[in-house]
Amino acid sequence: MTTSQGRRARLGPRDDEIFEHVLRYRLTTREVLHRLYFAECEPNAVTKVTSRLCRHGLLNVHRFDAAGARSYYLLGPEGARLLGASRKRTEPLGVQALPIEYGTLLFCTAAEGRERLTRRELQEHHPEYLVPGVDASRYYLDRDGETTRLASIRVDCGGGVDHVVRKCRGDLGERQRHEPFARLIERGQFLIAVVTARAEKAEAIRAALRRHHWPIRFRVEVVPELAPLIAEARR
Repeated sequence: MTTSQGRRARLGPRDDEIFEHVLRYRLTTREVLHRLYFAECEPNAVTKVTSRLCRHGLLNVHRFDAAGARSYYLLGPEGARLLGASRKRTEPLGVQALPIEYGTLLFCTAAEGRERLTRRELQEHHPEYLVPGVDASRYYLDRDGETTRLASIRVDCGGGVDHVVRKCRGDLGERQRHEPFARLIERGQFLIAVVTARAEKAEAIRAALRRHHWPIRFRVEVVPELAPLIAEARR
């Protein structure tokens, strides 16, 4: 395959997996790539591959300025063209979007059985869940033993516990107004995941959720790497 710079990029199956991964999660990091695709290799193997892909415009690299200048990767202009993605997917994320996308990435890739759903997958397989006024960008499949649920992710960006609970109530209420979701909830096949940065905040959220009646289950988990990004977003 020839890139827009006129150089020939040799792409293998692992490169394709990386592109699909970035398309699914919007961004990724060297650490996540190493864990998912280079587990048997030294970390510098990831650097060699990502450097090659960046050189050919297939990936773009940006900095986590608030987190010790670590890097994250987005699709590059050539990668977006090949995958039919918007050029906006190549632009660095803002201080509000970054913790949300990063938290989603780390939450979904931290455990087996979780996979973020793309809008294209929803259109092809579950168009009934694409309804007006309901954010479809944060769904994932939550596989727990033999049970698979459609789940929505809410990343806590530093608001109070009551604020998080109100947002969850709103997320649920928006969906209950639509018959396909109402049936899903009635069958116990819908879940909300809350991702936060600190263990004590997670426990406070769990306690607050228990004080209300809910027709669904929750999954509340901690992603410590979010803390500096949330602090930056709230400045």
